[in-house]
Amino acid sequence: MEKTYKLLEHDEPLLIEEIRRLYNGHWVYLVNATIGEHGKILSGIPVIMGQTTADGAEDGIYIKYRSDEYNERVELNMLPNRGFISSFRPAEVLS
Repeated sequence: MEKTYKLLEHDEPLLIEEIRRLYNGHWVYLVNATIGEHGKILSGIPVIMGQTTADGAEDGIYIKYRSDEYNERVELNMLPNRGFISSFRPAEVLS
């Protein structure tokens, strides 16, 4: 199965405007984010870009970012709205 996410190689925080310019149309996971008033994301280090929300979670790619050195961790959803909930990800139905 083809991967629908990409691990990014940024070392320094980018301003939110630059992140939006680079990754528009994707879901992006940021670490070491700076959050301003009212929860507004100001900057962060983009580490994962996906085509769906939390893309790659099944591969365990987020585990390494659980330590305090990566706080604050946030997601930035810039997925296109295709007439449905853009971040919707079907879950397995248990019977």
